Amino acid sequence: MEFENVKEAIQFMLELSEKGTTMKTNGVDFTIDDYKEMYSEALYSMCDLLGMQDLYLA
Repeated sequence: MEFENVKEAIQFMLELSEKGTTMKTNGVDFTIDDYKEMYSEALYSMCDLLGMQDLYLA
């Protein structure tokens, strides 16, 4: 998952973390691990946009 800018990544993370947010894949609700993975991918993308890859490559 890649974003054009940090604002898009933060907006996605805020929407993902809103109470009551649900997501489905092939009609099956996401698990907590699915949410964690999406959140992590957004963080990695934000680090890339900010030139801070060392935070997750360490």
